[in-house]
Amino acid sequence: MGNATSSSKAARRVVLAAHPSGLPTAECFAVDTEPVPVPRDGELLLRVRELTVEPFVRRLINPGGDVGIGDCPPATAIAEVVGSADPDHPAGTPVLAATGWREWAAVPADTVRRLDLPAGVPDTAALTALGTSGLTAYAAHARHLAPAAGETVVISSATGAVGSVAGHLAREAGARTVALVGDTAKAEAAREVLGYSAAVVRTSPQWRAELAGACPDGIDAYLHMGGAPLLDAVLDLASVGARISLCGLMDRYNGGPDTWLPASVLIGRRITVRGMVVQDHLDLVGEHRAAVLPMLESGELRLWHEYHQGIESLPAAFSRVMSGRNRGKAVVQM
Repeated sequence: MGNATSSSKAARRVVLAAHPSGLPTAECFAVDTEPVPVPRDGELLLRVRELTVEPFVRRLINPGGDVGIGDCPPATAIAEVVGSADPDHPAGTPVLAATGWREWAAVPADTVRRLDLPAGVPDTAALTALGTSGLTAYAAHARHLAPAAGETVVISSATGAVGSVAGHLAREAGARTVALVGDTAKAEAAREVLGYSAAVVRTSPQWRAELAGACPDGIDAYLHMGGAPLLDAVLDLASVGARISLCGLMDRYNGGPDTWLPASVLIGRRITVRGMVVQDHLDLVGEHRAAVLPMLESGELRLWHEYHQGIESLPAAFSRVMSGRNRGKAVVQM
C-alpha cells in the first residue's frame, strides 16, 4: 500500500449541514462527494454495503457536539474489502467496520471484524440483534431487568432493534411482555410478528388506561427508551421491587425537557433504577452472541427491519427514526 490519502475517483457521503433545533429534518444534512481514499499501510479500503441509522447520533449533532458542520456522522457498517495487503482480510471479505455515513472508507485492519454468520441468518443481524443494539438488550435483560416467570415486563420502542430483542429474551424467561409503540401498525407488528402479549399505542387518547388494562397485576420490569410521560405512567403501575433500565431518552434527544423521577415512589415501592450504557457491558459480548445466535438460526427471534435504498436516503431515514415513524430498525442499503 502507498501513503497517498486519496484518489481522483469520487464517492458520496452525508455530512451535517445545520445543527437541528428540536426534531432533526432531512435538510439538516447534505450529500456531497469526497475522493475515494487510498489506504495507508495497515489499512483496508472498504466499500460500504449496508449501515444502520442510530438514535445516539442525535446528541452528537447538537452545537458543541462531536459532529460539526461539514462532518460525517458515525456509523457501523457491513462493508466489503476492496483493497488490502492483509492476508487475513483479502479482497472480497465482508467485514463490520466503523465507516461513518459514506460509501467508501479506509480503516485500520485491526479495527474491523470479519462477518461470519451461519446460513439463513441475514447479514443485517450483525448490525442489529448481534450488534450493539442486541448487546444493549441482552445486558439490560441480564443485569437490570432480570425477569422471572410470570412477571410483567414492559418495553418501550418495543419494535426497534433493542426492544425486539429485549422482548424476546423476557418471553424466553417466562415473563409476560407488553409493548409500548407509536402507532397501530407497530402495535400489530409487536403482537403478530414479534410475539408480545399486548401492545399499547402511546399516541392513543386513552393510552394510560390501556396500559393499566394490559398490566392488571402491575409492572415488574421496564426498559425505557421513550419520553417522560411513558416513564411516569409506568411508575404509577410499578410493583414493589420493580426494576427499571433507563436505556434512552428520546424526547430529551430532540430538545425536550429533562426527565425527573419521584423519589417518594422509588422509595415506597423499593424500585431499582439503573442507567444503561452499553460500553459498561462489553464483557457480555461472547455470552450475548452465544445466547442470541441460536434464536436467529431457529427463527424464534424475528428481525423487523425497514430498508432504505441509497446513501441519499440517509437524511430522511434518520429523521424518520428520530420522529418514531420508522417501521423496525432502519437499514440503508448502498
